[in-house]
Amino acid sequence: MNIFSITSSLKDEEKHQLKNKYQFIDWGVSSNDIQTQLKINLIEFEIHSKIVEDFDLQLLELLLTQHSKQEIKVFMIRFQSIQIFNHENLIKYIHLVVKRLNKSKIKLWIYPKEDQPYKMFVQLFQKLKTQVFLVFNPVYVYLNRASVLSNYKAFKKYIGCVVAEDVTAQKHPELIGYGQASLIELFKYMIKSNYQGEIILDLKFDNYLDKLKKKQQGFFKLLHKKDIDAYQLLKNRLKIDEKKDVQFIDIFDNQLEVLSIIFNLR
Repeated sequence: MNIFSITSSLKDEEKHQLKNKYQFIDWGVSSNDIQTQLKINLIEFEIHSKIVEDFDLQLLELLLTQHSKQEIKVFMIRFQSIQIFNHENLIKYIHLVVKRLNKSKIKLWIYPKEDQPYKMFVQLFQKLKTQVFLVFNPVYVYLNRASVLSNYKAFKKYIGCVVAEDVTAQKHPELIGYGQASLIELFKYMIKSNYQGEIILDLKFDNYLDKLKKKQQGFFKLLHKKDIDAYQLLKNRLKIDEKKDVQFIDIFDNQLEVLSIIFNLR
């Protein structure tokens, strides 16, 4: 098992530092953010209706050329809008993408957005006559008020990657296992059923962390006790020195350590 991440909230030197500590982490980039000196193993790109309509593989070819010296393992596509599902060319377009990626021995993952129901993707996968994998995000399932474990079991045969992130009842980012997305229950089931896929670590703490830090200052302390308590709780869980601020790399490091323990990746 590998852990992938396409975070842009870490500096390249921080990613190098984490890679040296956790050999199982593989870095990825979005097609809109490809300037990096790192070794890249995953590329995320978004497709829209015009690309499907024209069977346009230009962006795909451009990304393959730009990263020709990298060891790309996965292309992960996302649909710009839900209307793409109704396009008559969609199945043929995906087959063309898979055929091209197969030449380079690269896997194709499809990652639904929060407002794109997994049921629609399963219907798509049932029509595909090629090997494509679904990316399953338990937070999206929770936010749509559905059962994470039941949905995972229902779509299990198509899932090739699970997103590791958690969320509070107030929709704030949370450390793995402390939120509402039933991650521990899900991970236990994955291990019990001999899960053979990958993990994406997708942490959305950057903006939230900046917000919490600002509310520790001046008169904000009197107005935002809940946020101050949340920040202190985060520091305690990460075991950060009282005199230091929490940095995004502290959270990322901690969550990689948690995943390494859960999935025995050492």
